[in-house]
Amino acid sequence: MKQFVASLFLMFFFVVTVSAQRWFGDDGGADMKRNQWGIDLGVGKMTDVDGSVGFSGGIRYQYNVHRFLGVDVFGVNYVGQTVRGEGLGPSVLQAMMGLRGKTPTLYQDISAYLGLRLGYGYDFYVEEGGLALELNLGINITPHLSLGYVFNMQNLKFENASAKYKFNGLRLGFVF
Repeated sequence: MKQFVASLFLMFFFVVTVSAQRWFGDDGGADMKRNQWGIDLGVGKMTDVDGSVGFSGGIRYQYNVHRFLGVDVFGVNYVGQTVRGEGLGPSVLQAMMGLRGKTPTLYQDISAYLGLRLGYGYDFYVEEGGLALELNLGINITPHLSLGYVFNMQNLKFENASAKYKFNGLRLGFVF
């Protein structure tokens, strides 16, 4: 099932990028940058870990195929959490790609956004890796600043078992 979902996502990603040139020009997307870099910083908690504050941070390259649709071509993401009595606990480094959509302007420069990214993550705490998923939902306060909710899930595969980390947090994003 996971392979089917990943294959379906890759096919959709391919179709969207193939028709990118026509979409961008037809919709008058010339008033926005085609290529953008983004930095995302978050604070929250891993629901499955007995610890205090968790944090996330990452950098991504976004290619806008339409005024309201962008592709996160490549992103590197770090998610970490402290564990009571041990210090730094799960430390996950993820390589991700995905789609990012936004609404038309709601008020002045403010718009809503939704992002979905898939990829692979490796946890240095338990030295295992697996599928990573991230969902972003929030508002673009200005064309360069966003604030929202982030849900990040990291699946880990062991020889005879599997585990998941689920991170929920507040995300502050910068796009330039």
